[in-house]
Amino acid sequence: MKSSIFSCIKITLIFSIAFSVQAQSVLLEEVTVTAQKREQDLSDVAISITAFSGDQLRQLGFSNTDTFDEQVPGLMVTSYGGGVTTIFNIRGSQQLDFADQQEAPVAVYVDGAYNSYLAGVGFNFFDMDRIEVLRGSQGTLFGRNATGGVVHLISKRPTQETEGYVEAGGGEYGKYVVEAAIGGGLSETVSGRVSMYRERNDGYTENTNPNVDDHNQIDNWSTRAQLLFEPNEDFSLLINGRYSTDDITGGNYHINRSLVDVGGIPGLPGDGFIQEGTPAQHLAYCQGAPASVGVLSFAPVLGSTNCFGYTDDGNPYTTEANTEGFYNRDHYGISGTMTWNTGIGEVTSITDYQDFKKRYLEDTDSSPLQLFDFFQDMDSNQISQELRIAGETDRTRWTAGVYYLNIDSSYRTGVDGAGTQTSGGAPTDQDFLGAIGISLDNLYTLETETYAIFGQLEFDINDQFTVIGGFRWTEDEKDLNFVPQCGFLSGLADISNANCQGVFGPIVQELGHVQTISEGDWSGNIELDYRPNEDWLTYFKISRGHKAGGFNAAATAFFLPEETAFGSETPLTYEVGAKGTFWGGKARLGASAFYIDYQDFQTFTQVGLSLFLSNIDAEVYGSEIELALNPAEGWDLLFGLSLLDAQQLDFDGPGGVRDRQMPNAPDVSFNGLIRYEWPMMKGMMAAQFDGQYVDSRTLNGIDHPSLIGDDYTILNANVSWVSEDNHWEARLYVKNLTDKYYVPTVFDLAGIQGTNIEQAPAPRWFGGSVRYNFF
Repeated sequence: MKSSIFSCIKITLIFSIAFSVQAQSVLLEEVTVTAQKREQDLSDVAISITAFSGDQLRQLGFSNTDTFDEQVPGLMVTSYGGGVTTIFNIRGSQQLDFADQQEAPVAVYVDGAYNSYLAGVGFNFFDMDRIEVLRGSQGTLFGRNATGGVVHLISKRPTQETEGYVEAGGGEYGKYVVEAAIGGGLSETVSGRVSMYRERNDGYTENTNPNVDDHNQIDNWSTRAQLLFEPNEDFSLLINGRYSTDDITGGNYHINRSLVDVGGIPGLPGDGFIQEGTPAQHLAYCQGAPASVGVLSFAPVLGSTNCFGYTDDGNPYTTEANTEGFYNRDHYGISGTMTWNTGIGEVTSITDYQDFKKRYLEDTDSSPLQLFDFFQDMDSNQISQELRIAGETDRTRWTAGVYYLNIDSSYRTGVDGAGTQTSGGAPTDQDFLGAIGISLDNLYTLETETYAIFGQLEFDINDQFTVIGGFRWTEDEKDLNFVPQCGFLSGLADISNANCQGVFGPIVQELGHVQTISEGDWSGNIELDYRPNEDWLTYFKISRGHKAGGFNAAATAFFLPEETAFGSETPLTYEVGAKGTFWGGKARLGASAFYIDYQDFQTFTQVGLSLFLSNIDAEVYGSEIELALNPAEGWDLLFGLSLLDAQQLDFDGPGGVRDRQMPNAPDVSFNGLIRYEWPMMKGMMAAQFDGQYVDSRTLNGIDHPSLIGDDYTILNANVSWVSEDNHWEARLYVKNLTDKYYVPTVFDLAGIQGTNIEQAPAPRWFGGSVRYNFF
């Protein structure tokens, strides 16, 4: 039977190739980008940049921010806690602290407006015009939080042409997706577009507790409405309103044995590192933990996974969590983008308002024991205004502008010792800390206000050489009012009370601590471009970035008051690059090499309940290569390579003072895609395989052996068909074809329950979709 099926497939392929018609290259399509705040062809921008149009995203099967990094050299995206936080990493620069008040060094923009929320940058790619990923510091034009780079998502704008689509899909784990858009002219000068997206699945982590739902669910509704006013050819105003909501179970983790090697454990050096240890070493460690003193009825046993006698079944996709967590998120915003061609230049104004609310609870210990529940609440709004003017002459192009941002937020986060955090249900049980009379319930507010002026000038020395210079000055002020509360469950008390001191030690935060950061700093760039011919562009640039300082404030506050604030980071980058086409236009290459000298890199360490950001110098050597090929009709190939040597310098920790790898910065990562398209059934059929290899990397600021992720390879496949008139599309896909398990992120709980906890990635996942385009 199998031989007959394969024979039919072989005959079909031979027949299709023999009678093929002209197939268009998907990857060599020229994408227009706005990486320098004006429209340019991708090949004309002297930035290490990867861009995909909306059509490319759909045809290549990239559906959200969690997966498209698999074909972007040097970019890593980590999403954990059921989507509660999404982290972008470019060239080793990222924000590992999951506290909601932090801003990331890879700035995320949506339709020209900055999005400050770590919990609000995980997106579905519906009705997109394009996505741009800019690697390296972009501080001149994009501001203080673009030291690692920029991820910019641009929606499809309204046009006078009436068109749209409807798409429906489904797959394993009860997944279904419905997506639709319609747009067109409402009058001769007004056009509109409405888009919507609905996705749900039942979760891929099975909870064997019959009273608790499965985990890693998705239940999202997103919508966008736009109006474009164009009274004449010199003026336009785009109003963009959007809303997204999530209502799902909280995150869950796979747990492993883990211990703090503090000495006295047979066979271990006592060097202070966090290690897995043997079952016997783990038991010896746990016998000195709080579980052995009779506070609870649980006790460590040989071979157990944690110090409370629980033994996990070893399957990362099952759990026995006893607390049904929740993740409720509502994010809405409205923006107005005005462009006006004046006699001096083009004036652009982008005004944006966002409101973000979140409530989150997770069973952090991920066991049937009531040990450790963690919660985060957030209520925030932000408003930003950018006003710029751009112009050009025969030999110059220039941009100048001003920028303002205000973020006003309140937070509540802690450990749910009393079992009071619920989402419309009865309170959960008291956890381990609650049983010994401890509650952590921290309240704080943060207001951020930023002003900036910026400008960039390009000057053509002649037809081959161009010099570029840019400068930005930013003023930041942040006001934190932090009220950490730790005490008896019968009534919260000052954090210095004996109960908390006895468990956590004397280095803790005082009650009601207020701090202010007020600083000004500059970012900028100088660059020389050289065009030897019309097909190639080479460049050398020096750029200085700036990321503002911030505050340590989260579920725990085990640090001195003077350690609350951390300083700004200022990377100085030296970069050379080249991009161009060759082989008669059948190949496109982009390559860069760089050195980054980080002054006061903002590094994050997490050990037990101690979550701490601090500054340390760092340096990064690296390169990126991206090659797209169309070697023959119907064939598309894409290859990407990132090489990094990213080190935190003279880091004092376990093992002494020495250089340590920057977290989540693998030495090598590689991506590849191969796609073949051929005519079939009065349309075009395509088959695609793509994948990514990621080297081993540390997942914490300190290179603890138990907190290092092994190397891994992810493979995907899909087949698709598009009708000859482009009205109908159909697709079948499988993600994670080999069902590979890897560790995208890990947290240490060795000092609390004798484990580390891993966020499980999505397993192998089959699905498909059908789409109808009307125009």
